[in-house]
Amino acid sequence: MLSIQGYSVRKATGGEMALNSVDSLLPDLILLDILMPDLNGYEVCVQLKRNPQTANIPIIFLSALDDPLDKVKAFDVGGVDYLTKPFQVEEVLARVHNQLLLKSAQEKILGLNNQLQEWVIEQNSKLKLSNTRLLETSHYDLLTNIPNRASFLKRLEQSLFLAKMDKSYKFAVLYIDCDHFREVNYSFGYCVGDELLKQLAVKLQEVINPDDMLARLGGDQFAILFSKLTDEKQVDLFVEKVLFCLEQPFAIQDHEITITGSIGVGYGQAADDVVDITLKNAEIAMQKARERR
Repeated sequence: MLSIQGYSVRKATGGEMALNSVDSLLPDLILLDILMPDLNGYEVCVQLKRNPQTANIPIIFLSALDDPLDKVKAFDVGGVDYLTKPFQVEEVLARVHNQLLLKSAQEKILGLNNQLQEWVIEQNSKLKLSNTRLLETSHYDLLTNIPNRASFLKRLEQSLFLAKMDKSYKFAVLYIDCDHFREVNYSFGYCVGDELLKQLAVKLQEVINPDDMLARLGGDQFAILFSKLTDEKQVDLFVEKVLFCLEQPFAIQDHEITITGSIGVGYGQAADDVVDITLKNAEIAMQKARERR
């Protein structure tokens, strides 16, 4: 009857044969009797539901037992439907058709859920990557790829804490400003000015010590945190080195550009309560240095 309707059907005469048949080729649906010569239908259903490979196959019990307790037990062990013999052909076909439609819908939903889960995992990965990049950009200057003002102040805060904990710890801040930088932008264009700042950042990065920190404060202004300071002469020598670095010509787009700079120094003290007071003192010193040029 099922074959006439176009279904591909296999049959087994007992429980063991049914289990072996299912293992060899998974069916889409199982019609299962209860009274069989070896394993009964309940035992077969329990074994099928324990096996992850066969657990989701819908099982319709088809039996002459019509006691309500038999039907309840059939559903308890995992059956999805129960038909009592003698049965009507139209009813069997309708139940089979509905269960196959339901199974197909469940598989589609499972597939969509898997796709949704993969999409969520992918979006979470992208979000984590975006957050990481956002965190990086929030602490680094986008043009020169060196720490920005916020990152520099954070490092200043750490140095101030060290100075308070250890009275022998000293540090200094160098505030660097490029003289007449606007003239470079006006004469050669902003692209040349940006490239000049990039090259300057590279040169300054090469002259600082590994324990020191270079940051771009904004525009053509840079700052260097000089840590593990021993005496002021050490800072003076370093300032001369930075000035020499600034005065070297820069080759940019067939142009040879020479600039000068003004540098102010602020010395960190354990008594400072404001984090950026050392930076402010260095800026004031830089402005006075510029006035004397």
